[in-house]
Amino acid sequence: MPVELRLMRYVIEVAEAGGFEAAAERLHMTQPPLSRQIRDLERELGVELFHRRPTRLTEAGRVFVEEAREVLAAAERTVERTRRSAGVDHGAVRVGYTVTAAFDEMPKVFAAMRARHPGIRVEAREAWDAELTAAAEAGELDALLGRHLAVPAAWSSAVLRTEEFVVVVGAGHRLAGRARVGLRELRGETLRFFPRRFAPLYHDAVLAGLRATGEEPRIWENPLPGLRNLNLSLNNSGYMLLPRSLAGQLPGGIACLPLTDRLPPIELRLSWGRTPSPATTALVRTARRLAAREGWTTTAPDPPGTRPRRT
Repeated sequence: MPVELRLMRYVIEVAEAGGFEAAAERLHMTQPPLSRQIRDLERELGVELFHRRPTRLTEAGRVFVEEAREVLAAAERTVERTRRSAGVDHGAVRVGYTVTAAFDEMPKVFAAMRARHPGIRVEAREAWDAELTAAAEAGELDALLGRHLAVPAAWSSAVLRTEEFVVVVGAGHRLAGRARVGLRELRGETLRFFPRRFAPLYHDAVLAGLRATGEEPRIWENPLPGLRNLNLSLNNSGYMLLPRSLAGQLPGGIACLPLTDRLPPIELRLSWGRTPSPATTALVRTARRLAAREGWTTTAPDPPGTRPRRT
């Protein structure tokens, strides 16, 4: 019996998520129809793909997932080869990305583009927010990747990642050995930050989140800003706030502590121009698929033939 590719994706998602509810969130749907469609598939196949309570693959399910992954990979290769034969998979896309995206997200986006669209050249440019915004407005960039990054009017954007802030202190800080820390415990110490002119919206968003908790930090502007210079920026009485995903990318001698306070989460967005080229559209779709695969967001990939919605 033929099995729809959609149902194969559903089974794989449940297997990877470890449950129907988590898979439904990733697929941007509710759990009952997902459970029902997989149960109907099991009935048609005459086998159970999952043990329930807890959800785990049966032996037949493991075989199905293994084969389904190969079928879906072959289907994607067919689409990509067809596009390349028509001259669609070619050209270049100019991407500007911020300092906070340089360690994890941009390298993964670049690798995903090279794997899915080898005919498209990705021209990447790392810079501070203000410089990237000016370059985009001057028509020098096709897409922007960053957190709280100002983009030209009429550009579209999609959230690729949403996460919490963590406190970053030097290894010799009095709180460095703690499992978690509250902002109240940092009162009287200096927030070490980059000058506002480099990234105005990001700078303002961090301070607004702190002030919403009743905190009014004393700020020291780093004359040598950048995540690669943290050991020079932090001392035993200073701290920083950074997105959680950067915790594993920092140099030695740094401690990252989760917050007990609830600050507004920070979003990583990919933005692109009003009339994107085929190469830019390929970048957007690839980045959104990557975000779903990495578990950065619960947004499902765009169906074939659709464009990401404007946000």
